[in-house]
Amino acid sequence: GDDALGPMAAERLRPLLTGALRISVELLSCHQLYPELAEPLARCELALFVDAAACGEPGTVRVQRLWPQSGDTASLTHHVQPAALLALAQALYGRAPEAMLVTGSGATFEGCESLSEQGRKALHEICRLVPRLIQNFRAPDDSLAAE
Repeated sequence: GDDALGPMAAERLRPLLTGALRISVELLSCHQLYPELAEPLARCELALFVDAAACGEPGTVRVQRLWPQSGDTASLTHHVQPAALLALAQALYGRAPEAMLVTGSGATFEGCESLSEQGRKALHEICRLVPRLIQNFRAPDDSLAAE
């Protein structure tokens, strides 16, 4: 069902992003976030988390800025929220990247083996939006880059 928006977006974005941008891009597709991701996350300048949402108008996409925010540390053993993962990267490695959560609102999450029409609409918008977010991002040291 539409819960597959995140992994499907990663699959579709891979050929669009690898080699097309003049920056290094790494795509990870995870069933859920886990604490071990804090280390590679701390090395990033920008992190975009892409996921499906059961709330909101089906077919729409929302972009939300994230900041490190500690959560319940007991939850680190099962499911980590993106803001808690950023906080873990900050605590363990001294830095967390700028981050955004991109969510596509779906319509059907159970009893389906493919995306709904609204899920396909959200997937298309995610694949249009994510490259723009990356291209428009300016890392803190970009102003010092050689021309």
